[in-house]
Amino acid sequence: MKRNIKNLILLLFLLFSVNSALCYTLTSDELENIVKSEVENQIKSDILNYSTDYKIDVYNIPKTPVVTAESSLPKVEVIAQDNSFKINSYKRVIIKNSKDNIIKSFPINVKVAIFKEVLCAKEQIPFNSEINQENSYMLKKDISKYLDRTIDTPLNSMISSKIYQKDEIILKTQTKQKAVMVKNSTIDIIFLSSKGLKITLEGKALNDGAIGDVILVRSNKYNKTYSATINSAKQATVRI
Repeated sequence: MKRNIKNLILLLFLLFSVNSALCYTLTSDELENIVKSEVENQIKSDILNYSTDYKIDVYNIPKTPVVTAESSLPKVEVIAQDNSFKINSYKRVIIKNSKDNIIKSFPINVKVAIFKEVLCAKEQIPFNSEINQENSYMLKKDISKYLDRTIDTPLNSMISSKIYQKDEIILKTQTKQKAVMVKNSTIDIIFLSSKGLKITLEGKALNDGAIGDVILVRSNKYNKTYSATINSAKQATVRI
């Protein structure tokens, strides 16, 4: 009787060993690495538009291993909700066997950090103050929240539209060009028609403005006010 019990236990052990050998155990760490690699393949080209220095974090990977009924590595697919690039997004991971049957499915949260040298405040810069090489410098920062709004080169002749604290990223949307045309200065007003007719009259700027700004000007000859686009410190164009 005891021998039969021992034989039964041995048989069960052998069956378990054979089944275990035919199963693949996908650990949490292995799964996380596979998912990160898949995510990186999906978004790397978008990230490289901004920088080659980046970090991808994936959250909500199951801690328990995924055990399959096959000896080979299961298929791991990462499905995005949409194809647009986001620094913080939700995706779904689907694990399948060789017959494309779903073994496990779960959502994940993907966060991307992108690092780049951008223009930052070297010291506090007051509101409506000039930004120059004395009070700004290039510093490596996480720009993930400010994509397409950072400044990549040192600059002059820009004015702050807010108070910048030390080491804060200076954004295009929070700066403005330094005024080149001064209110009440004498300027040339160029009247330009769609047919190429060009007339130049002397006049006066009624506002400060940077190149490309539209301001009010007044001609001395006719004492009339017009909207004009600033070309330079002493010239603005009125299209007629």
